[in-house]
Amino acid sequence: MTEQKERAQGPQRLLNLDILRHFWDTMSRHFGDLPIDLSLFNYKAKTEKGLLVKQGVNGNVNIPIAQAYDAVLKLIKKYYHKGEDILWRPAYSLDEMALVDMLWVDDFRFDNELGLKPLVYIQTSPDKFQAFFKLKEPVPRKMAEDLQKALARLTGDPGASGYVQHRRMAGLANGKYEDDPLIIMFLGEEGNGIIDPAELKPIAMFEATPIEGAGGGVAENGTMAHKTQGETREPKITPRGRYIKPVIPVNYQPILIKERSEFIKRRSDGTIDDSATDMAWATHIARIAYEAGWDDGAIVLTIYEELGNHSPELQRRKKNPEHARKYLYMTAWKALMNVKNSDKPKADPRVDFGGKN
Repeated sequence: MTEQKERAQGPQRLLNLDILRHFWDTMSRHFGDLPIDLSLFNYKAKTEKGLLVKQGVNGNVNIPIAQAYDAVLKLIKKYYHKGEDILWRPAYSLDEMALVDMLWVDDFRFDNELGLKPLVYIQTSPDKFQAFFKLKEPVPRKMAEDLQKALARLTGDPGASGYVQHRRMAGLANGKYEDDPLIIMFLGEEGNGIIDPAELKPIAMFEATPIEGAGGGVAENGTMAHKTQGETREPKITPRGRYIKPVIPVNYQPILIKERSEFIKRRSDGTIDDSATDMAWATHIARIAYEAGWDDGAIVLTIYEELGNHSPELQRRKKNPEHARKYLYMTAWKALMNVKNSDKPKADPRVDFGGKN
């Protein structure tokens, strides 16, 4: 009778319990308090959209991640060799204000524009990876959702960025493929995969920012209208430059900046290099704002808007709005990183324009 039951289940699927345990031990070490849900999908039977383990059945909902290994073993014994894939996700019931510190990216690109490397990543098929990152400090799940979507836009698949979306685990097979490839795990190098949410927030804020600029709206002369709380923000001009305020409503002191024309960069043939000019000007603004105590989000969004108003390079790229947004973001963020990583003495925001960069 026992042999007949085993034959009815079909051939044994690829399975490595050592890898599975190592995966969950690693997840527990970093995210042990996170509650998760476990679900079954049968890809071969074309029922991948139907959860075969319903909420509340077999205790597969709201399991602390530190207890996941034992719970998965029970599902393996009962379902796995029948062709069911066991997937997991942060608990669907998580309140939007519950604190979490995990971010996840599907189809992660190691050559991503941010230069990020994961804390942990798994190879789900020969050329596809899912990556896990850890926030320096927990944030509400609602914020983590925004951060994860923004992260996915620049490092992976933006169409698979929901915070409670199902994800795979190492040590099991991927039933979406005929040969059932085994999912394996890799650990990032020390220091990889740790993200400061304050540095990631600007990316998320750009998700809702129109290409015309953070203030919204295009002026009649084709430049961007600066707006704060519904009113036009007129910058104060002085003989030494222009005072600007952060584009977000925070109580930071205005900073005195030079205009973009002061930072013109030319190529060897004498033509203007607009990208290099934008970077030089953006770095100048970042240095002054950073030394004035502005936070990263205020700095990056303000540079984003200034470039949106004044960059000829942006006008050329606006034929492709997504390309233009990435150009604005990457220029603003790289400018801030230039300042943060600089070994130069700190500038005095009251008297120093930061020089020609």
